[in-house]
Amino acid sequence: METTQMSQKTVVIYGAATMGQELVQAVATAGCEVILVDHSEEKLKKGLQKVEASLDAEIARWGLTSGEKRAIMSRIKGSTDIREAAKGWMVIETLKETLDVKRQLFKELDATCKPTTIIASNSATISITEIASECKYPERTIAMHFQSPIPKVPLVEISRGLKTSEETFEAAVRFAKMINKTVVSVYDCPGFITTRIILPMINQAVKVLEEGIASCEQIDTAMKLGFGLNAGPLTLADKIGIDTVVFYLENLYKETFDQSYLPAKLLKKLVRAGYKGIKTGKGFYRYGNDGLRLSDSGLKAEQLSQANHQ
Repeated sequence: METTQMSQKTVVIYGAATMGQELVQAVATAGCEVILVDHSEEKLKKGLQKVEASLDAEIARWGLTSGEKRAIMSRIKGSTDIREAAKGWMVIETLKETLDVKRQLFKELDATCKPTTIIASNSATISITEIASECKYPERTIAMHFQSPIPKVPLVEISRGLKTSEETFEAAVRFAKMINKTVVSVYDCPGFITTRIILPMINQAVKVLEEGIASCEQIDTAMKLGFGLNAGPLTLADKIGIDTVVFYLENLYKETFDQSYLPAKLLKKLVRAGYKGIKTGKGFYRYGNDGLRLSDSGLKAEQLSQANHQ
């Protein structure tokens, strides 16, 4: 498998939702040609628009020039045809955390791509060995777990499946370093390091809120100042998406039977009430149209009571 001069090769990202958008931006910024693939024309169009909007935001913050933006966008193409994956030396899927969906996509990619193409999953809670279980060439499959916002978080957790080759692992590490990520190697397990540790913290923070021990703001302030975190656990839940947090917790509970992954009751009630975080404008806090948190907007006791009756 050739892995030299990676920046001149094409990388395919499958899935045009938030993680796919961010990954496309990070990879194109590093100098690679990128093809963003999604089965939905509408999702693909919106995904590309959001990549461009993200670059515009960087220009507004003086973090990028208009010329650099044009160069980055010129390296990005979009398609709804899975056969485009055959053009990539690496394909990274960013679909929803559902085993059957990911396994089916890997099976299709395995049949579409050259035997030397690396097929990676950005899954946070599903084992790469399970995802690649029906692939003809499982030795070229690997898990690469990026964290949002991908262009700014300098980390990727890489996990080998039971049949992943050393050559595939080394190529994935080189690629990660090329896009300026620090690599942490993890044994094949659902949740990696970050997801396994952060989810119980969020879950406990929600229980503290649910029990009336402290307000949203006080819980987040205590955890930020006490442990040097950039964001408190409730703010982080809003950022990830409260529905996604519940989904991840339930996946890990099914995998581990660890009681710490049983979602707090309030998490499920908030999702039913439509309080899903930044993406819906309300979660543990409220947000403006620009996605910025409104001042003094932490979930109040009366709102908590309303959510408890959903």
